[in-house]
Amino acid sequence: MIKELHQNALGMLSCIIAIAVVGLVVAVSCAPPGAGWLALSQQSIHLILGIVAFVGAYSIPVERIKASAKGALLLVWLLLILMLFTSLGEVSNASERWLRIGSFRFQPSVLYQFFWLIALAHWAANDPMRLRQGWHILRLSLVYLLLLIPVFLQPDLGSTVILFVVSAVTLLYAGVPTRFLKYVGPVLMTLVGLGLLLFPHVSSRFSLLNPGFQVQRSMEAFALGGLTGRGPGMGVLKHGWLPEGETDFVFALIAEEWGLLGNLVVLGLFVAFTLYGMRVARRAETRYGAILMASAVVLISLQAAYNMGMVTGILPVKGLPLPFISRGGTSILVLGGLIGAALRASFERRQSKVPTEELIPWTESTAPGSSR
Repeated sequence: MIKELHQNALGMLSCIIAIAVVGLVVAVSCAPPGAGWLALSQQSIHLILGIVAFVGAYSIPVERIKASAKGALLLVWLLLILMLFTSLGEVSNASERWLRIGSFRFQPSVLYQFFWLIALAHWAANDPMRLRQGWHILRLSLVYLLLLIPVFLQPDLGSTVILFVVSAVTLLYAGVPTRFLKYVGPVLMTLVGLGLLLFPHVSSRFSLLNPGFQVQRSMEAFALGGLTGRGPGMGVLKHGWLPEGETDFVFALIAEEWGLLGNLVVLGLFVAFTLYGMRVARRAETRYGAILMASAVVLISLQAAYNMGMVTGILPVKGLPLPFISRGGTSILVLGGLIGAALRASFERRQSKVPTEELIPWTESTAPGSSR
């Protein structure tokens, strides 16, 4: 069991390293003429920060991270409130999302991806019985909605919805009865409806039948790239023709220069990461480690899937980077720390002698199709 846990963890980390290497190569090949070294240095710095965050989170005892999550969530919430009602926040794409410190820009709301998932996993693992009690689920949902109010009002509807979906999947994995799913859809539709009603720029992005300029350019990139691509550094849309090409729409630039085969390599790496990550979750030593690892894997996989769907015109445009590939220091920093904390929790030895299959319903011996 322990050997399989470490083997799958090594496979998961290998996938992340491969994805990060793809990000470095793409940063250079898709950079405008003369900006290759600058793009390489920026992406390298972001990855170094992600490695530091990973090592730091992995080094911190699990109980200490658990204890700090609630206080950290409160601090982030207060900071987001200040950014809404003062000039502290920097406006970008019609949203006050960024905090500038000198030449460094930071997106505080992304910290929720770290601290909220840690707090949620701790809440679910600490008392499994309340997962089946509607009152406790309602209280948890109200806390979540309160925390996400400043993110929603930025407005950042996409981050609100994605974290909501990840939280719902995490709770289902932890053991919440499937009957609670009937409440997930209405709440999700209410959030989306409010976003469409209150924020014009959000409603404009939901016009799938009439895609915007970015999506049209993205489709051109796929057409130009074909099966094998135009070749590294030979793309033309990177010359200012595709806005946010180095960040949110980097998957389109990969399509142009590396072709459909390049896209499939990236997709395959994320699929492999998901499979290895969920195997780590199913073999984790503790209930908390299993839930946190599952939530971290779902978050990264869902972000990657949404980004690819957005770039290909299947989903509405939302400022969401492709994990570990897009140029985005905040995302790489937070996701690196989250993987480090989840891996540390997965390796932690449990004191109870209760079999793992009784701690998490979806372990290997209780999975659908098993004999037990």
